[in-house]
Parts: sequence; C-alpha cells; structure tokens
Amino acid sequence: MEAITKLSDIFGLSRYEAGIYTALVTHGPSHVANVAKYSNIPRTAIYPPLKGLLMRGLVSESAFGKRRYYSAIPIENLRSLFEEKRNSLENALIELGRSTHLSSGDSKLDVTFYSGSEGIKAAGLIFMNETKEKVWHSFENLSRVTDSVGFEFENFYIKERMKRKIHSKVVLSMIEESPAIRKILKEDKAQLRETLIISPNEYPFDTTVAITKGLILLINPNQNQFALLIRNQFLASTFLNIHRLIWDRFRN
Repeated sequence: MEAITKLSDIFGLSRYEAGIYTALVTHGPSHVANVAKYSNIPRTAIYPPLKGLLMRGLVSESAFGKRRYYSAIPIENLRSLFEEKRNSLENALIELGRSTHLSSGDSKLDVTFYSGSEGIKAAGLIFMNETKEKVWHSFENLSRVTDSVGFEFENFYIKERMKRKIHSKVVLSMIEESPAIRKILKEDKAQLRETLIISPNEYPFDTTVAITKGLILLINPNQNQFALLIRNQFLASTFLNIHRLIWDRFRN
C-alpha cells in the first residue's frame, strides 16, 4: 500500500494506475482478468487506468493467441523516468527564475513573461493553480503546443485539469477530417471538454490563448517560444466575450 501511495505522489498516477503497475511488477505479464485480480480492481473499472498506463509508456501490451497480456516497464526504466521528471522540474524552476514581471497597480494589470518550452510549462501550471472558475475558454493551436511541451506533459496537464473538475471549451483551428481531431472529439466527454472545430483558412491560430475569470494565458509555440500570463479583469472579460461570439456563431 505504501508503494502504491508513493507511485501516485511521484508520478501523478491515480491509485488504480499505481495499483496496476505494482501488481504487474510483482506478478509479471498478465492478461486483463489477472491484472484486475492482482490489483484488487473491479474488472469493469480496469480498462481506463490500464489505458492511462499504456499512454504513459509505463505498461506495454502484447498478444498471444486471442489473449492480450500486459507488462510493467522494468523498475530501472522507472528510475530513469523519475530522473527525467526531476530534470524537467529543475529546468522549469530555472525558467521561472528567468521570467520577467511587470505590474501596474493603478490599472490593475499584472504581466509575467516566460521564455522557452519550460517557461510555457511553468506558466501553464500557474494558470491552472490560479484558476478560480470551473471552466476555461480557449483558442488553440494544438499541434504546435504539443510539439513544444511534449506529449507526456500534455497528458499530465489534461489529467490534472480533470482531477480539479475544470471543464474546457476549446475553439480549435484545424482540419476536422484528420485522425488527430477524431481522437480529440472522441475523448471530449471523458476529458471534460467541448471542442468546436473551425476552418484554419478562415480563422488561423498561430498562438494559443486560454482565458478564465481575470486571467489570460497566451502561448507562442513557434520560433523563440514564450508564454505570457496576464492578470487583468477587463482584458480577460474582452477575450471571453470574443470567445463566446465565435462559439455561439459556429455552434448554432
């Protein structure tokens, strides 16, 4: 039980995910019925955490005949993954130290500039921690941001938002027929998200903007990557109204 708790804390796993990983390390490759048995998880609840571990690369899947077996990555690989996370955190702290902060008390404006991909991650985490509302509104250039922060951080960020029960209304400028878009739309409900697809020819987004009450996160994932965190009630309200205008137009 202590090992499960530590895995949950260090790697941001749910208790079911940590329990499955621990069971597979202890018992070796297992088919899904035994995974449920060894981890004391109901068979009906085993698939979502198992899928999460597969996506994180902590568990692998292989087929033998008609059965599929699941294996945990070696503990040595887990240590390497922990070192990567620690290095990523250290880099983020360095970028935080390099951030530039501007503040004007008279206009109630507070702006912080974050440099590089690690700065984008740091700004994103602060945006999440300072969010007071239970919904975000965003205009997103998804593929470029994913390239900037990495698939693992993106998955962690989505899971953390879900854990806090924050819903997301996303206006996405992409081609609807692509496999990536179909995957996003399929996962919308499970990930507390509503996605509106609009034409990149009519509304091209070169940056990503996320808004909640009094707070704006602007991400430039292109050359010379950076993020801006803007705290101002009036600017945030204007961005929210623009989002609602586009949302209502295309939703209807």
